[in-house]
Amino acid sequence: MFLLTYDWSLVYLLAQSDSGSGETAGSLFGLLFGLFGYIFGSYCFYRIYQKLGEANAWFAWVPILNTWIMLKAGDQSPWWIIGLFIPLVNFVALIFLIIAFVNIVKKLGKNPWLILLMIIPIVNFVILYNFAFG
Repeated sequence: MFLLTYDWSLVYLLAQSDSGSGETAGSLFGLLFGLFGYIFGSYCFYRIYQKLGEANAWFAWVPILNTWIMLKAGDQSPWWIIGLFIPLVNFVALIFLIIAFVNIVKKLGKNPWLILLMIIPIVNFVILYNFAFG
């Protein structure tokens, strides 16, 4: 689930490609889109945790702590985060993470079946926005 090694592909593409190449533009677009997705998702989860009255809503911005606060806000043991780093146990921990997200959506008074729409790219931004600001 977590990427623990640095991806050198962008550095390699920037070093090997000519200026104005489509590969560099695509890589740069991917980098900017990923950065936007992280900022947007973190802000939406920050707002969700504020709505739920979590004391440490700012955990939504920190990569490992955002999973901790999601498990805590979803009435699951936050210690399942350790299970995400253990092979084979991480599948069980992922199920508890999904259950936590379903519980959060129920606490917000939304239909939990909307979580299935988060599988669809771009639509997931709309659904997350709905959870945070709807």
